[in-house]
Formats: sequence, structure tokens, C-alpha cells
Amino acid sequence: MVRAFVIAVTAVLLLGATPAPGSVDYSLGVTPQAGGAPPTLDVEIRLRGDADGETRLDLPDRYGDGHEFWRQLYDLRVTGAKVSEDGPAHRVLRHKPNAKLVVRYRVSTAYGEDPQGRDGNPYKGAIIRPEWMALLGEAVFASPEGRDADPATFQWGKLPPGWRAASDLDRGAGSPPLTVNNVGGSITLAGVRLALAERSIAGGTLRVATFEGGPFKLDAFADEIARTIGAERAFWNDVTGPFFVGMIPLVPNGSGRSSGGTGRGDGFVLYATPGSEGDFGRVIGHEQVHTWITERLGVVPEPQPEAAARFWLTEGFTDFFTDRTLLRAGQVDVGETVGRMAASMKAYDASPVKTAPNSRIVTDFRTDDAVMRLPYQRGALLALRWDEEIRLKTGGQADLDDVVLRMRDHAAKFPAGQAPDVVTGLVSAFWVVAGIDLRPDIGRYVDRGEAIVLPEEMFDGCLQAAVTISPGFDPGFKAEASFAAKKVSGVRRSGPAWNSGLRDGMALAAWSYNAGDMTRMIELTIRTPGRKAKPRKIAYWPYGDVDTQTRTLRLMPGMTEAARGACGRKIGGLQGK
Repeated sequence: MVRAFVIAVTAVLLLGATPAPGSVDYSLGVTPQAGGAPPTLDVEIRLRGDADGETRLDLPDRYGDGHEFWRQLYDLRVTGAKVSEDGPAHRVLRHKPNAKLVVRYRVSTAYGEDPQGRDGNPYKGAIIRPEWMALLGEAVFASPEGRDADPATFQWGKLPPGWRAASDLDRGAGSPPLTVNNVGGSITLAGVRLALAERSIAGGTLRVATFEGGPFKLDAFADEIARTIGAERAFWNDVTGPFFVGMIPLVPNGSGRSSGGTGRGDGFVLYATPGSEGDFGRVIGHEQVHTWITERLGVVPEPQPEAAARFWLTEGFTDFFTDRTLLRAGQVDVGETVGRMAASMKAYDASPVKTAPNSRIVTDFRTDDAVMRLPYQRGALLALRWDEEIRLKTGGQADLDDVVLRMRDHAAKFPAGQAPDVVTGLVSAFWVVAGIDLRPDIGRYVDRGEAIVLPEEMFDGCLQAAVTISPGFDPGFKAEASFAAKKVSGVRRSGPAWNSGLRDGMALAAWSYNAGDMTRMIELTIRTPGRKAKPRKIAYWPYGDVDTQTRTLRLMPGMTEAARGACGRKIGGLQGK
């Protein structure tokens, strides 16, 4: 049944779409190559040139951490204009005013083998394998400069025998019209084993495409996505239309697994290795939340440094609302949700860059793994803290849900791209919803990077941020240097080593030492002078003079099942709603 449906859809697509007047009309075909080599893509774009006789064409260039996609383009020809180069990613087309232009070029694969899970999301360019392909629009489609909002059409050209195709560019009846921007942000799959499942969702139809024979069960996958998308649309209650999901398999990375994805506006693409099915719900939920955060909440500057300065909101808040939405939809239970929050807080507390200022994220996000994780952790904890603060200030009448929904409604009043900066919108919405001035907290926890403090109890006491105070680990001497030289050095007067009799210059014969471990004594064997002298042992607990705090996020111990359910509704944002 799935095969028949896909074949029928492909047959309709091959009939072609009727170009709209003044539209930019795209066509995509696939040409096989001899000897089992990956095929090439044939792209055709028909458009009217600009009225001044000069049209700039932007070639595919970058997305995520991928760049210079134009390197995979070749044999570019233009009918109706003379072409000159203006840098490698741009062409200038000179023509008669409003002339009819036809741009043709070919695209080769960026991958000499199937993409590997160890490499993360495959953003090097078009994935074109001998029997299948997966394409992000950013890596394939050129566009006329300044015309992202212009209407567009899309149709399939010739495909190899036995190939089927599916894309979010396949717009059915009742779907919003395509724009040039939609084409550039599309996801397309094709191949000899393409399979498609369809589900009804609130306000439209979900299509899920993947490749038969892979490790993923399409029907179960489609059911889970439908529940997740339904939960997101129910929360925001402002989106209708079709939704398309492309699932691209990655080659396993040893014994580990990998999954990730990226939003497509009217869908998303998921990349995953076998065994990562349990991660799908959260990956899907996170990417879907990006439909609103921050696409519809306010403006985020495009250049990466400025965008990175807002990752605590764009990514951290997205994580918070992913957990909240999955919980309120019953996709996960309250124990799982709190467990995820607790793990994030534990990782934040242990982070070597925990107190880094936001300026460090701007400069080092792409080069330091700990810095890259920090805005996710920081933003999610701030969302949890501020959600509680709103509920306390309003007597439970409002929470962070009300803030982001107000941001959305306010941003919708402005023309595209002219809404307030997303952080400005957040500050304003906090004041309107709860009378809270958020600027001091942003300066303290975001700009300066001070450690985030959570209330000891939240959600009417059912969630606890328990703090355990204990002595910090302190060996009392320079352990690593002493072990390397086999001679004690750096003994601190009145420290635990000094009080146990250890002194500088003592010769070390053996030792038992675990850095950071407060559950075991440090045991040192001291070699004493003289041929007949017996080694002396010194053992002590590595308790320092400065106490450390360990935080644990947990449900209140001893709760009944009914109490856990009520707590889940509160954490899910359903209290009083």
C-alpha cells in the first residue's frame, strides 16, 4: 500500500506544476551515471529578469557548519543573459529589462560514501549515492537576490528507472503557496527504495519519508511523530498545513549511536544511526519547537556571532519547552522529564565554563565543546527558574507559557523581519505578564555568567533542588608533581597532608590516590633513609577547608502515584489550564 501510494504521488508530480505569473519556477531531474557512480542532479530555474536589466544570482553556499556548496555546482548556463562572476557564490546576469531567463546547472555529490554517524549532521552538501539521495535546499538551489518572498513553483524532471521521490516542495491542494525562500529551505528524498507513510495531524497531513530496508520501522516512527507534532500544534494553536519529515540513515559509528536533525519550516529532516530510535521523540520535539522559538517570537540577527549571543534563549528555552510539551502530551512521564532536567543541571554544575560570560559563547561556540553546550544548559535552567518566579508572582495565574505566547502575538503585528529583537521581546513580555523586570537577571546570569541558583522547592514543593554541603577534595600537597618526581612537594601547612605528618622532600615508594574521590583515603608509602629502615605509611581523608555544594534536582521523595501525576501536570504547565 505504501509503495502504491508513493508511485501514484510520483506520477502526479511528473505531470508538472503550472507556473504562476511572475514566479520563479524550479525543476529538478536526476541523471544516472555509468559504472554505478552516483547520478547527477539537473536543476532548471525559469524566471523574469529584473527591470533594470541586471539580476544577481546567489548560488548555494552554506548551512549549519557546511560551507562553499557552490563547489559542487558545474556546467552553469543561462539562456537570455550574459553571465559574469561576482565572487564564487554569486553570478551577475545582464539582460534586457524583464527578460525571460532560463538558468541550468548540475550538482554533484559532496559524499564519496554513505554519511557516517560519527560526523554528526551531514551538512557538507548534497548527499547523492548510487541508489538514493537526500538534499537540503540550501545545498542545491540557487535564487535571484532580493526575491525570497516571490512566488515559486516546483516540478520533477526525469528520474532514473525505478526511482521514487518525495519533498516538502510537493504541495497538495489547500497548502500555502510556495515562495523562493521555501525552495531554499526544503528537504528532498529520492531513490529506488523510498517509502512514505501518511498520518492525519491537527490542521493538516503528515508525510514521513525514509528508505525501505533500513533499521527504522516506518509505521511506528510516523505514529510517534504524529503525536509529537500534534502536541506542539495544540500548545501553540496557530499552525495549519501539511508537515513533511525526511529520515536519513547514517552508517553506525562503532558501538555508539547518533541522532540529530534540523527544522525545515514546514517539516524537518532527521539523521540517525541504528539503535537511536529512543532519541527520536526528543530530537523531533526540539526541532519542531524551533518553528516558534524563535522563528515567530522575534528577530534574531543572522550573522553567527550575534545569533550565538542569543543561544541561551533560542536553544535553552527550546529544550525547556521540548520537555514540557512531551510531558503534557504523555510522550514521557514526570520521572523521565525530571531526570533529563537533573542531568542537564548536573552537567551545568560540572562544566569547566559554567561561569563564562556570554561573550565567551560568541567567540568559542564552534571551537569548544563545553562552551557549545553551555547556552543549552544555561537557558533551560533560566527558563525553569523564571517559570517558577512568574507563578509565584502571579499566584499561579501565569507561567512562562504565557510569556512566550505573548511574544508570539506581539511579533505577529510587525512585517516580516521587523519585529523586536527576541531578547527585547522577552523582557517586555515578562513585564506585561508578571510585572517582573528581567534585565538584572539577564545581566547577572547571561552577560556576566554568574552561577544560576534555583529555589529549593518549585511547583508547590513537588520538585526539589536539594543541596548537599560537604568538604571539598584537597590532597594537601602537589600530588601530580610529587608522583612524577617520586618526592613530596607543595605540602600546605595545616592542611590534611601536613596534619598527617607529610612533609616536603619525603621520598615516595608507592601511593593510592584517586583525584576528586572523597570516599577513599589517600595512602602514601614513604621511603625512609637507611638500608634497614622500614617504609612508613601515611593515610588520611582528603577533606579540604572549603565546603562544596552538590545540587540534585528530584521529585519530592515518598509521593503517591496521584501526587506524581499532579506534579507532572504542574511541570507540564497544565496547572489551572
